[in-house]
Amino acid sequence: MAFLNPLWLLALPLIALPIVIHLLNQRRHRSIQWGAMQFLLTAKRMNRGIARLKQILIMAARMAAIAGLIFAVSRPLSSGWIGSITGGQPETILVLVDRSVSMQQQQTTTGESKLKSGLSKIVAALQTMGYQGPLVLIESGEPTPLTLDRPIDLLDHPRTGPTETSTDVPAMMQAALDHIVQNQTGRTDIWLLSDAAANDWNAESSRWRALQSSFAKLEGVRFQVLQYPDPPAENLSITIDQVRRQTASDNPTAAELLIDLTVTRRNATESPGKGNSAQLTFNINGLRSVFELELSGATTTLIGHRIPIDQEMASGWGAVQLPFDENESDNAAYFAFAPEPIRRIVIVTERPETTRALQLAAATAPIAGVEHDVQVLTTEQTAQIDWQTPALLVWQAPLPDPETASLLHKFLESGRSIIFLPAAEANTNHFAGWRWEQWSEINRQGQAVRYWNSDEDLLARTRNGQPLPVNELRFYQHAGLRSIEAGEANNAATSSDPNVANSPSAKDQVLPATTLAQLEDGATLLQRSKTRGGTIYFLATWPVGTHSSLDREGITLFVALQRAIAAGIETVGQAKSLEAGSLPAQVVNELPRVLSASQEEWLGGRSQRAGVYGNESQWIALNRPASEDRSQTLSRSELETVLAGLDFQIVEDQVGSGRSLASEVWRVFVIAMGLALIAEAWLCLPPKVLGIAKAVKEPARTAA
Repeated sequence: MAFLNPLWLLALPLIALPIVIHLLNQRRHRSIQWGAMQFLLTAKRMNRGIARLKQILIMAARMAAIAGLIFAVSRPLSSGWIGSITGGQPETILVLVDRSVSMQQQQTTTGESKLKSGLSKIVAALQTMGYQGPLVLIESGEPTPLTLDRPIDLLDHPRTGPTETSTDVPAMMQAALDHIVQNQTGRTDIWLLSDAAANDWNAESSRWRALQSSFAKLEGVRFQVLQYPDPPAENLSITIDQVRRQTASDNPTAAELLIDLTVTRRNATESPGKGNSAQLTFNINGLRSVFELELSGATTTLIGHRIPIDQEMASGWGAVQLPFDENESDNAAYFAFAPEPIRRIVIVTERPETTRALQLAAATAPIAGVEHDVQVLTTEQTAQIDWQTPALLVWQAPLPDPETASLLHKFLESGRSIIFLPAAEANTNHFAGWRWEQWSEINRQGQAVRYWNSDEDLLARTRNGQPLPVNELRFYQHAGLRSIEAGEANNAATSSDPNVANSPSAKDQVLPATTLAQLEDGATLLQRSKTRGGTIYFLATWPVGTHSSLDREGITLFVALQRAIAAGIETVGQAKSLEAGSLPAQVVNELPRVLSASQEEWLGGRSQRAGVYGNESQWIALNRPASEDRSQTLSRSELETVLAGLDFQIVEDQVGSGRSLASEVWRVFVIAMGLALIAEAWLCLPPKVLGIAKAVKEPARTAA
């Protein structure tokens, strides 16, 4: 139990006051032996047990009345949410808000979402505690701290509304840590609202160890975690895999769109005739059509769905909509189409023989009629690169110097990807906080892949649900991969060499990474780091026979490379398809809004909402990250492991539960005090003198 005025608890020893008064009162009288009194004392001993019990009850009632008064003025709160707070109000409150897609799950009867419910309860709890001062908001869409004047401002501020993005909880925690350290906030409460989605918390990230260590050094920092872990009862989500415009197969003078899409079911029922179909609504440049899709299993893929369009419609936009369910944010997928640009790939290599398999895989068109252009350069020829046109960059050479690294960062900002392969010799160069170490040679039999992520990204299953044959690959040599030490980053940032001190690699922190594939000995084979725009991959071997079987068993290499190219193609040309939140707000704000998941006009939030933006010269389709449709929920024990070493408390809530996070119960103690006083008064009433009345009446009857 928590108390808003905990200093009054120091008065609890006053509960013993009735006992003290009783003992002092006994010492005031001196006992004198009196003969006639002995008979009365003898009679009193007959009722000593009952009298003593009565005295004890009177004493207990008086003590309970005093205790009720003290607890009432201490203003107790009945809630497990802030039950550990016994030190009064904090000096600073930070509120960390998860605004991801999964937080938009609604209660179908009321339409209230997890996000809205959580914010309302946090505001109510702060008001109950009497906290009216400013607080600091850190939210997932833009983790830059924002000061709000009042807690109630959390409810209607644009930066607490829904988004179609993922959440990086460690990044929010880091922002909170930086704010506390820089501003010396004193006693601080950090309130974290989330649904404990595994992809948002990234519990395996090494950043958690650093955060735990840093927060443990701070005094007076407490964490209150409000989570909504319940998954939807039954929810459908839709994603667009590919959209192509082509000449109609049955009419050379007409055109059509070929659409590949996937519908995912969570907690679906498989009962016949119920929930086994979904009505898809297609919206192409404002023209609507409906298609009934039969669902099978957890995921259903629709490949090559044809929609006729006007022959003169060379480019445009569209959306596919599912019926209403528990989460509206994953019921729509948006796309844009235009003539496909040349698939231009640049390979920078110090040893061309190590990238021949990559050249072949990049030059092989997965779709007939698509033009490819593979450019192979050395590090001395990077000045020849036209950075605006390549869909993908492959870098097999020492990691770039600061000047070239700045060009690579701009390349990533446009939404495209880079695949780094190890250099022949390790050095101290690093990019995005990561660097190559020495090569490790494995025995002749090589190693297999112990783990790979088959749910998403380059090594995901094929459209028909079949896994890539990653388990058949063998690896004979691999290079180590590690993040730079904090001291190295600081030394680089403070270097007297301006080329080093001003480089993006020196200024940036170590980018968080996700392991996509791991060898049997635990070494990283394929690693991914997402930037604000594009994606960085580190492949820790070469696709040549002396190092791996990637060149001989080329299916995995071909599919992974083509997926990286396809993702890059979506960011160049007239029509672009990107994840919401991957573009700076200014880029989206300058374009007209064509179709959006939200009609709100806050410009800062456009880039975080799914929809289509642009005009005839440029179309940009923004969608939620695919990981939001497949994320699992962290268990209570996993969450406690992530927060180990911190002063935290977790409460699990449900939308529409009606449960208050903090409610005052001082009235209960006032009532208890009143009942105790009534009981004490009743026990103090004198007994009826029935014996005396009887003695008076009996002599009268005898005289008669």
